[in-house]
Amino acid sequence: MRGRSARLFAALYPSDEALDHLGLALSALGAVALDDGRPSLRWTPRDLMHLTVAFFGEVAEGAADDLAGALDEVARDAEPLSLHLRGAGTFEDRILFAGVGGDAEALRRLSAATAEAASDVGVRLDRRPRQRAHLTVARASGPRRTGRRRSDPQPTGPGLGELAHALAVYEGPRFTADELCLVESTPGAGRSGGPLYQVVRTFGLGEHR
Repeated sequence: MRGRSARLFAALYPSDEALDHLGLALSALGAVALDDGRPSLRWTPRDLMHLTVAFFGEVAEGAADDLAGALDEVARDAEPLSLHLRGAGTFEDRILFAGVGGDAEALRRLSAATAEAASDVGVRLDRRPRQRAHLTVARASGPRRTGRRRSDPQPTGPGLGELAHALAVYEGPRFTADELCLVESTPGAGRSGGPLYQVVRTFGLGEHR
């Protein structure tokens, strides 16, 4: 692949009100701040919280313009979504997430249309299995543990399962997602060595309607 490439994905962003509400719920669990986690967890900074619609991986600079044009068409033919953060769960005991309620079926259609449009313009999609719509709240730090011996040290804070159970009844305020965002991810460029996300293009949902 010649020239510059970028690691890209498409996403929706919750409203400030929705993130404020989630932050209060997490604070009630003893997570003092989203970016000040316990030793065993890495909390997602607020500015990185998003709902992934499709992940494209490395995209060549020239192909990025074609991808943006395709996403613009998808967004125009879609419609704004009424969503809210609801419940919680874990993926492989490594990731704590908040679930998504509201126009879930419309969100699935948007995700499928986005992936199809990218494929149509020659952007190779990330073929890893996609998880259900979610917002990542925290990740377990350190290597994956396959089991714990009695002599192993115990975690210093609540585990992901405990936090997911505590958040199971969570329901945040509704928000309208009316922009599809094309986001560049730069691993290791953010605070504390985490990723840096930069919105490079936005596309209004429903502008053909």
